[in-house]
Amino acid sequence: MSEVAELYLSDVRARMRSVKVLGEGALSQLRAEEWHIPLVPEGNSAAVLVTHLAGNMHSRWGALRGGYAPGAEGETPGRDRDAEFVEGQEAPAELRARWEDGWAVFLDALDVLTPADLTRELTIRGEAHSVLAAVQRQVAHYSGHVYQLILLVRTLRGQEWQTLSIARGGSAAYNVAMTAEKDTAR
Repeated sequence: MSEVAELYLSDVRARMRSVKVLGEGALSQLRAEEWHIPLVPEGNSAAVLVTHLAGNMHSRWGALRGGYAPGAEGETPGRDRDAEFVEGQEAPAELRARWEDGWAVFLDALDVLTPADLTRELTIRGEAHSVLAAVQRQVAHYSGHVYQLILLVRTLRGQEWQTLSIARGGSAAYNVAMTAEKDTAR
């Protein structure tokens, strides 16, 4: 079981770092005046998504940043979740710093988790979860918001969007390049 847990932790750490990179690829394409534009009324702007992600990451993972702590609560008493969804006036540099800080808390916590920690208990809003369940809950949550961010920026950029994946019509060339890379590595 320990081998599976170690494999899981290795995979989730790498995957979440990849999700962060995707989000950064989208954020890097925003113009300063676009950070606070939602696609629809009552929708989330990039600024709101970044603020919410960072707030959630601090609340859920701040107590585990130094390692598993018995009785850890994943909803800090001082958090004002509703305020995370109120459009502010933060500059792009402030929002990027908030993004980096939130991800640092989450990734630092992931990095110190051990296989044995995955079956231990923590609570989120008083509800008991295994650490594994809490990680999975946040993997889905954070990935969902990052993909919202990607859609938002892609829509705002229109024809100027720079893909974060294989470009349309580029699959065959990508596959050839991957095969050549594998052959060269052998």
